[in-house]
Amino acid sequence: MKNSRQLAFRAACRLRAACCLSAARCLIAARCLIASSVFFLTAASAQDEQPSANLAQADQTLRITSAMAAPTRAIAHVLRDEIRRPAEVIQFMRLPEGARVLDLYAADGYYSYLLAAAAGPGGHIFAQNPIATDNLEDVRQMYSLADALDERIAIAELTTVTHVRSDFAAIPIDSGSLDAILLAQILHDFANSTDAGAIALLQQLGTLLKPDGALIVIDHAGDANQDNERLHRMPIEEAKRIAQAAGFSLESESALLTNPRDRRRRPVFDPMLARNTDRFLLRFVLSP
Repeated sequence: MKNSRQLAFRAACRLRAACCLSAARCLIAARCLIASSVFFLTAASAQDEQPSANLAQADQTLRITSAMAAPTRAIAHVLRDEIRRPAEVIQFMRLPEGARVLDLYAADGYYSYLLAAAAGPGGHIFAQNPIATDNLEDVRQMYSLADALDERIAIAELTTVTHVRSDFAAIPIDSGSLDAILLAQILHDFANSTDAGAIALLQQLGTLLKPDGALIVIDHAGDANQDNERLHRMPIEEAKRIAQAAGFSLESESALLTNPRDRRRRPVFDPMLARNTDRFLLRFVLSP
């Protein structure tokens, strides 16, 4: 009898979890439909000015929002959307149709999945993950994330996504071939070690960009008077200074990911933050 009750309880829990998952996907789909409708109406109202550009941007937005609600997308990724706001972030990147994009330290492919939709069937996403580290725990985490990315590429049949396993200093991509490079919450790890290392990284990445390519930086905002290495943060002005020293010019910045409730004193992994940190979003281009 006891075993029967336990089995019944477990079955009920699984059913409830499945219902919650279905509800979450339905909610995401509804939000995506609303966002797409609003964007299409906006594009239609502006057709007199730039009809082709507006329609292309609207089509790209529809692909992104459809991918966000796709059944092949990991639920763990869906649950991050409210904080990360990926559709708006990718719109900020201003990717051309058929874009070639490097997602540096892609981890389990949160952005890579959606970037593939944004770039379209003629584009290509290089989802890079490092292979070398001095920390055994980091090695285990890297391989776990890499395995998850490979699985998601296979499940979703992402034929325009290539998983690149390489050192940061030796990424096997042709020079001058990329439209954009995304550094999502990774620059602080280099900057908090040495300025020279961070500058060298950006200089090396700059060689991979087309002359009109863009470097997109998202990172956890920090204050100059804090122990940012421990907190896994960096001041926005430091990011700008490092990029400028590496040969980039700031083209635009956005307050899309700011969170004034984050006082920047807690490590970004602190459960109290639930990963909803104050973040900056910057778009750099190669300096003339």
